[in-house]
Amino acid sequence: MYSEPRDLDRADLVDALRRHWGIDAERLEYVPVGFGSHHWQAVDSGGARWFVSADDLRAGQHGGRDPDHVYVALDRAFRTAAALRDDAGLEFVQAPTASAEGTVLHRVGAPYAIRVEPFVAGEAGEFGDYEHADDRRRVGALVGRLHAASGRIPSELPGCEDFTLPGRRGLEAAVGQLDTSWGGGPFAEPTRGLLREHAGRIRERLHAYDERAATLLDDQVAWVLTHGEPHSANLMRTPDGGLRLLDWDTVLIGPRERDLWMVLDDDLTGWDEYRALAGAGDLDTETLALYRERWALAEICIYVSEFRRPHEETADTQVAWRELGAYLT
Repeated sequence: MYSEPRDLDRADLVDALRRHWGIDAERLEYVPVGFGSHHWQAVDSGGARWFVSADDLRAGQHGGRDPDHVYVALDRAFRTAAALRDDAGLEFVQAPTASAEGTVLHRVGAPYAIRVEPFVAGEAGEFGDYEHADDRRRVGALVGRLHAASGRIPSELPGCEDFTLPGRRGLEAAVGQLDTSWGGGPFAEPTRGLLREHAGRIRERLHAYDERAATLLDDQVAWVLTHGEPHSANLMRTPDGGLRLLDWDTVLIGPRERDLWMVLDDDLTGWDEYRALAGAGDLDTETLALYRERWALAEICIYVSEFRRPHEETADTQVAWRELGAYLT
């Protein structure tokens, strides 16, 4: 996120780092990257650097679920990431460091869950498609290793894909309430205008999504452990030429296409490298298309939820407004 949260006191964050991770943070600097979690770089008294992240359990991407339920889901996801790194030996998994209590998350106040990772030097890409074929081949191989490791972690640890769109109820409610003005902030009324223009098409898209998702839920035999968002912005390139896959909050058991739609291009660049490590398997182009549409619908749900809540004009809401328009058209 580009803006530091106003309702998370830095003193509380520093106290949590000291009590739960034994990190005496002498400096704490906000890092405006990504779009979902808030991030800081902490430097302790010995000069060691740490990457600290906080997830707002009330945020729109969680679809209005109870914060306690969101916390449990995040805890399962990040414990899965830790198991992939520590038990399955996947060195590219950038997973949280366990606290003194052996947990990977801690709550700071009611609405935030924080996690800590050792700081790793490197550079992540911008959100979007991979620009070069070599990148797709390298990431195809990396995702192949991930999927091949599905049997090396406890089966009850990760969650399972159910094709739920977080915030869908809110979107459907919003589409049904277009005749009265919306308050809450500067983007509320413009959002209502956009939805009025596209309401019919939104309903059609949701119906088509449901039909295809129901078909996939009937056959889960070939499902694997997936990251969920292996796009360029979640891939860090380290100075030694290595790769680290970031942001494991979306990890789930699901179809291989859940990851591959973000990796492969129209020529299926990276597919051969993937199969060499993941083993034989078919690629379903309709499922690739479904996940592309799921991403768009999920983003629409998130942004509509954000703009129906009290909000201000910030760098984050400006980005959200532009992206909402793009996903609707």
